[in-house]
Amino acid sequence: MNRRKGSLTLPLLLFLTALLTLSAGFISWQGRSRESLLRYQKGLASVYAAESGAGWALAALARGQEKKEISFTVNERTVHVSFPSDGEILSMAEDERRDYRRYVKLTCSVEEAEGKKKITVEDIRSDR
Repeated sequence: MNRRKGSLTLPLLLFLTALLTLSAGFISWQGRSRESLLRYQKGLASVYAAESGAGWALAALARGQEKKEISFTVNERTVHVSFPSDGEILSMAEDERRDYRRYVKLTCSVEEAEGKKKITVEDIRSDR
């Protein structure tokens, strides 16, 4: 058997190059996957904060408080609650850098019977 010098080295080199390419692709995919998961998590935290603001507004209506704009902080998110028109509640939450802003809009009706308020939520919308 006469083999040329380096005949085993070439397939080994090709194999190692392919392995290196696959591992670099896998590391890049993992990095992007982690980044998209972080973005999703931050957006979801803003949605929860906006829902918290809408819940606060419903509780304020039930207590008979005056309809006014208010801002507060929940889990490092600033929440702005307003009442744009009668029967509407708009809650907006954003992070400190204002990168992840989410809105929750409620349409509701308030009925008073026997000294008690009955609040019925008719529509809920969530937007970016």
